[in-house]
Amino acid sequence: MNTPTNWQFYKQDKNKILWVHICAEDLKGISISINKWWKTRYPEYKMRVVSKKEFELLKNQKRHNK
Repeated sequence: MNTPTNWQFYKQDKNKILWVHICAEDLKGISISINKWWKTRYPEYKMRVVSKKEFELLKNQKRHNK
């Protein structure tokens, strides 16, 4: 069964930061999943959880810098 994505991420390689926006209201359940995923896939990155507004600004900055 496919479940909807409850979070989005943006990887910033230069600074080794993983920006995460949580889209769900159940923060406890999703935070466990995100933490497990982050430690497995990107252990060398720092993770920052941000609001939707800040997440969109980061993505837009990336597009403008290309």
